[in-house]
Amino acid sequence: AYPDIKVVAKQPADFDRTKGLDVMTNLIQSHPGVTGVFAENDEMALGAVKALGDKAGESVSVVGFDGTPDGLKAVEAGTLYASVAQQPAELGRIAVQNAVKAAKDEKVESTVKVPVKVVTRENVADFS
Repeated sequence: AYPDIKVVAKQPADFDRTKGLDVMTNLIQSHPGVTGVFAENDEMALGAVKALGDKAGESVSVVGFDGTPDGLKAVEAGTLYASVAQQPAELGRIAVQNAVKAAKDEKVESTVKVPVKVVTRENVADFS
């Protein structure tokens, strides 16, 4: 869908901020021209932000996932471009609905998608 986006590397950081810092430090040495980073949670994204220093939010857009308090602060500060916020109340509601279905021997989908919301500097106040 986005042919101009080139993925230059993928590397796990085990959902850990310090490992995210280490991974990003190594990544910018081998790919100094990177302009975007997606981390599967805010902790790894915040590690990447630390490794990027002044580049974070300026020449490199970093996106995390979870909408954690630290992640939201970084979005507000502009060092984290965005975080994808999960909706715990919606997760709980859907889980209970499916538990009731299962208890009644009704069909429950093997994969259940729960909507998420993208948090940016423009709407971060709605999540804080």
